[in-house]
This record gives sequence, C-alpha cells and structure tokens, in this order.
Amino acid sequence: MYETHDRIISDDPLTTELPIDLQTTLGDFLGTDSVETLAAWITEVRTHTDAGPISMDELCHADEETPHWGELDGERYHFICFYDAVILAALADDPVDIHTESPSGERIEATAVGTDALTVEPESAVFSFGYSTTAAPDEPSIETMYSAGCPYVKAFPDAAAYEQWAGTVDADTVALPLSGATDIAAALVE
Repeated sequence: MYETHDRIISDDPLTTELPIDLQTTLGDFLGTDSVETLAAWITEVRTHTDAGPISMDELCHADEETPHWGELDGERYHFICFYDAVILAALADDPVDIHTESPSGERIEATAVGTDALTVEPESAVFSFGYSTTAAPDEPSIETMYSAGCPYVKAFPDAAAYEQWAGTVDADTVALPLSGATDIAAALVE
C-alpha cells in the first residue's frame, strides 16, 4: 500500500495505485477497465490516441500571458496548464524556470533541470492530477484528453490548499508532491 494523507500520494507517482474513484473515472473516459496507476494511464492514452511521446507542439501553449509559464534560455512560454512547463524542461533537457499560481492565487516557483532535478518554493507544494467526472468521449483524442484533464492539473502551496480545492471541483483528483513532478514528465516524453 502507499503512503497517503487522504488523497496525497507520496511514493513513486508512476507506480502507486490511484484512488479507486479516479481509477474508475480514467477507465470510463478511455472506455476500458479501471486505470490503476499513472504509468497505466500513459500507456492507455497512447493506445487510444495512437500517440507517442508528447512533443513541443502538443503542449498547451497560450496565445497570451497566463500565470503559468516556463522560461527556457531567456524565452518565456505561457501555458494553459502549468504542468506543461515541467514537460518543457523534460523536452529541452535544460534548466527551465517555472512559475504558476494556485487556484486561490498563491505563487509557486520551481526550477527544473531536464528530468533529473526540480527545486520548488515553497517546498511543501503539491500538484493535482484529475479528470472530469462528466467527460466521456466516444473516441478519446489528444484534444479530449486535454479538455478532461488540464483543468484539474494545478499547483498548490501545500496539501491543505489542495484538499480545500478538491472538494469544490467536479472531478476525481489526487495530489502528488511537486518536487516529484519530473518523473511523470519523463514518462510522457519517452
């Protein structure tokens, strides 16, 4: 079994079993049995969308400034979802300064170096992963994956802030320490 504080996973984010409701939601969305881990989710997404690793073009780039950005080699990339800045670091394999804001406006800063290191301020920061409980496409696509999941990938200054937010959204979610976010990014770009 994994360590958890309610819905906070603190062990290996790829192989730790997700909460049952999130397993079911992911399975329903993908038209398959429940999806037990994030590693299994990545495999299922690729199977259902004929997609391989995420590329730079597939990140949720924003056309205007957002509170979610990554800065690589002096160039700032604004994203709809903050996690794409972590993926940017995995794709570039160079340092990326990451900035985001929690749903209630707290600033969270990080520096990712490829998939090897991520320093976070505050150190207690967590991020959420989840899917809408009402999204159920006939044929999953990259676009429907983003629309069902991106609104529920957020950063929070601590677990208490995540838990407060999680009770207000129409999604099944889980949270993980932001300091471990590069493990998932590495798997998404492999």
